[in-house]
Amino acid sequence: MTYSDTQPRGTLKYRLLSTSLRQTDTPLGDPGSWGHEYVRHLAAELGDEYNVRETESEANDSQVQLPGTMDDLRALAKQCATFLLGHNAEPDAVDLLDEMEIVQGIIELVDENTFSRVCQYMIRSVDPSSLLRSYS
Repeated sequence: MTYSDTQPRGTLKYRLLSTSLRQTDTPLGDPGSWGHEYVRHLAAELGDEYNVRETESEANDSQVQLPGTMDDLRALAKQCATFLLGHNAEPDAVDLLDEMEIVQGIIELVDENTFSRVCQYMIRSVDPSSLLRSYS
């Protein structure tokens, strides 16, 4: 995939713009229709944009450069996570939803084929020492 470094989060920008202009039932509504690499790149930009917006909101800076709301970002993240789960990329799906602070939403996205791998990844991701500190 080719992209430009001159426009930060450009793929996400145009994805959000196209989402706002098209009808929801069009076949291009699913980011997965553009392929695995596109979804992975989009997921990375979603995490970056979420962090930028969180930092700006903490600094009381209301200037948001990309279109869409935080809910739009979270909805797109769930679409990407659904695609990733369907293509054996459970760690990427969990990491994306965790970064977007909606990891609890993975419950509605897993099925009998992905449940075990998601649980195994989440268990391995937990730092045991942090659990001990929380119970002390």
